[in-house]
Amino acid sequence: MSSLSSIPWTRRLRGVADILAGLTVITGFTLLLAGQVGEGSFEPFFHFSYLTNQTSYSNIVVLLAGGFLAFTKPQDTLAYATVRAIFVAYAAVVGIVYNALLREPDHFGFHNEVTHVAIPIYLVLDWLIRNNRPRIGWNTIWIGLSYPLVWVGVTLIRGEVTGWYPYFFVNPHDGLGWGGVLAFVLAIAVFFAGFIAGMVALNHLQHRRISKS
Repeated sequence: MSSLSSIPWTRRLRGVADILAGLTVITGFTLLLAGQVGEGSFEPFFHFSYLTNQTSYSNIVVLLAGGFLAFTKPQDTLAYATVRAIFVAYAAVVGIVYNALLREPDHFGFHNEVTHVAIPIYLVLDWLIRNNRPRIGWNTIWIGLSYPLVWVGVTLIRGEVTGWYPYFFVNPHDGLGWGGVLAFVLAIAVFFAGFIAGMVALNHLQHRRISKS
């Protein structure tokens, strides 16, 4: 663990930003769940089945871990940089898919705007701005794809058993059919792979610029 004085103030400032972002997500979920519990509408099975919620809860861990590392190490670890790249891509894809396909006219509450707009934008901008992360490998793509693909598999199996699907595009019994679901899943998988590849490419570009400076 490095002494605080040996860590650049700019890195510590970004660490504060990560911590504040993580706390903002916690606040959003706290308000959402408090409202649902108060109304008697909170259903843990449904709530934790949504990929958007799963990735948003994970973002809390990623952001708070980033804040901790910013105050204890002069540079992120390779493992953390890899995980961060993956979750930046997840946040970007989830934000785009939610706002393009899933947002309903009355869904503009604090929680939705934080998890589906503000945090994705913050994570992407942060990845663009920070240039002192370790060089991550292209295998990040396959590591990152494994989680959403497992989620799809579990969701489809559970849906066949329970009859409930979290999103219309993974419901083969609601007009899409299995062919339509497969098309959506493949398209979103390509989307995920493309964004993860973009995060890796940006990381490599930053390293090339540093090596030339």
